[in-house]
Amino acid sequence: MVDITASNREGWSRHAYRAWVRGKGSPQAVAEELKAAPWRKLEPFCSVLGDPEGRKVANLLGSNGKAAVSLALLGADVAVVDLSAENARYAMELAEAAGVKLRYLVADVMNLPAEQAPADCDLVLMELGILHWFTDLGRFFKVAAAMLKPGGRMIVRDFHPVKNKLLRWKDGRMTADGDYFDESLRAGAVPYSVFLTNEERAEVPEVYTRGWTMGDIVTAVADAGLVIRSLKEEKGAVQRWVFPEEAPAGTEERMPGIYTLTADRIAP
Repeated sequence: MVDITASNREGWSRHAYRAWVRGKGSPQAVAEELKAAPWRKLEPFCSVLGDPEGRKVANLLGSNGKAAVSLALLGADVAVVDLSAENARYAMELAEAAGVKLRYLVADVMNLPAEQAPADCDLVLMELGILHWFTDLGRFFKVAAAMLKPGGRMIVRDFHPVKNKLLRWKDGRMTADGDYFDESLRAGAVPYSVFLTNEERAEVPEVYTRGWTMGDIVTAVADAGLVIRSLKEEKGAVQRWVFPEEAPAGTEERMPGIYTLTADRIAP
């Protein structure tokens, strides 16, 4: 039987650093971009984020650290939890170049010792390609909710289940021949593999994901004891990049590719 966590950790730790340098730029170059406009990376969250200054933030599966460093530049105290040591290397170099402090925990968030886990956070933030890495969504949201202090907020911005699970692109045309309710694991390539050579890509193990429906997600958040404040399904140019280049013009105006869910932990 495949050890999913181990396989995903291995997949995310092969050539990730060089992939981010090629695809995003060196940590030093990206730091200059973030310092010039720290809100740019966080723009999709503006209406629900508030002022980050002085707030304690946990950025779960924070990858290469761009969101975390942007928050730190705006005055937040940020901790990242992510499986990949290569992601951590890029993020910590990015933070150093930007002149901010960043705590980066290279760990499985589902098995993070209590003494290491972020706690009493004002904000738990997750963005883009998060929930499909977990096979127990209910437990994951309970873990995330436990990091919040009473009155704290969780924000999840992720790929829309309809786009991820149902829609397929064949010969330049969109079809709805996926299975929205499919619960099986899928083997595939790490997202950053697009920045690797064929030889490098061959050295990266497969990773495993599990798709969730919107009903699964909303129910799991509610079961974690959080109060859902908003669920925004995006449209327009902000999400055009989610759809294939061959998708018909205007696709991004007619269907959601990304959603943002906001939920709060209510004070007793």
